Amino acid sequence: MTTTSYAVVIGAGIGGLLAARALSEFVDDVTVVERDALPDTPGPRRCVPQARHAHALTTRGRAAMEELFPGFTEDLLGFGAPNGDMQADFRWFIDGHRWAKGVSGVPMLVVSRPVIEWHLRNLVSALPNVELIDRCTASGITTDPQHRAVTGLAVSVEQEEVADGVIAADLIIDSSGRSSMSQGWLESLGFPRAREEKLPIHLAYATRHYRREPSHLAGDLGVGVGASPERPRGGLMMAQEGDRWVVTLAGYGKDEPPLDAEGFARFAASLPVPEVGALIAGAQSLDDGVRYRVPATVRRHFDSSQLPDGYIPFGDTVCCFNPIYGQGMTVAALEALTLRQCLRGDHGDHSLVTKTFLRRTRRILDEAWDMSCATDLRMPFVEGKRTARIRMINAYVARVHRAAATDPRVGAAFLRVINLLAHPTSLASPPTLARVLRAQRASSVHRPRKISRSSARPAAPVRCDAR
Repeated sequence: MTTTSYAVVIGAGIGGLLAARALSEFVDDVTVVERDALPDTPGPRRCVPQARHAHALTTRGRAAMEELFPGFTEDLLGFGAPNGDMQADFRWFIDGHRWAKGVSGVPMLVVSRPVIEWHLRNLVSALPNVELIDRCTASGITTDPQHRAVTGLAVSVEQEEVADGVIAADLIIDSSGRSSMSQGWLESLGFPRAREEKLPIHLAYATRHYRREPSHLAGDLGVGVGASPERPRGGLMMAQEGDRWVVTLAGYGKDEPPLDAEGFARFAASLPVPEVGALIAGAQSLDDGVRYRVPATVRRHFDSSQLPDGYIPFGDTVCCFNPIYGQGMTVAALEALTLRQCLRGDHGDHSLVTKTFLRRTRRILDEAWDMSCATDLRMPFVEGKRTARIRMINAYVARVHRAAATDPRVGAAFLRVINLLAHPTSLASPPTLARVLRAQRASSVHRPRKISRSSARPAAPVRCDAR
């Protein structure tokens, strides 16, 4: 298809880069503007403070990136990203239960956020019709006189060789994230502000990195400890490229993890499992602690708002999830695939792309948002409406976690859901429901396996059918 169009992407984070890749197949010229200075090597940057913390790239998210960039997985493996099975090679402690080991069939690739973004940036920069401009701040949207469609993006540029001005555009992808200014710009043009859902979660987390030794965790790739209503703190320790551990400790409300080395270690030792605290106590620390706070999760309902043709909110601009659940990168990747589908069907007429994109991504957002909110509402101090449906879901999920302590197939089913490989309703499918009920009946005779400070290492993995 021949086109004579131009697109601008606001933000060169992971979402913006994935959107630029989708656009590059259908648009003559794509410009990505980023207010931050973009480094030549992998590393955190000022405008992405969350990049230093543990990030989970779900199986479905990685598959979507692979579809956009064939060979992406092999590239990350070449950078030294550890990989394995998410159940056989990882230790899970959820709701006070140590999950049984098993081979889930859900592959796991553990790699740092800076490496993912750096590699995506290099791949996008190599596209012949895409230009990245850093130290360039978006300052407003321009439209036609009737405000029916976008015509460009006003920008302010720090670089002396580039003048401030307006970049012409038929499409503007707003991937500027939680701090997006676009709603204010649209209001100044007469468009109403999109309706917002907000769930205050009062989450804070802290992260430090440690040297990883071959003997650590007997070769396992990490430990995940879920917060519970009784103990609203948890942690995630994951192997990383470069023989490192990233350890992110999280707490809700007043359970905020300290940054200093001793306080961080004490918080880790307070988790209801011995592994994290024990490893930190004997491992070589590689850096100082960094903190990130998430006061609330936010969803903006642009799908029910009036917008100018060609303006497409994307990624965190639309929905900011609780980062503990690792949904952000995956949702952005699925949105990029949806954007590509919409552009493939518009035959050069971008007037309907905005509405089509928002309609098609609503289901993706509904699934991820509902899972995130329902889980957060288990915490008694999180302010939000607990409907009968949410209470019923959370009660059943608690039974799923209990069953996963003795039945690896139940754990595998849950891992498929959190990797967005299966819909949450699959946990109530007849085979999984039967296993959950069987475990519940057994627990009336035998106490379910709870975590203890002296827990021995789990038994060898049991192969299970993850379908």
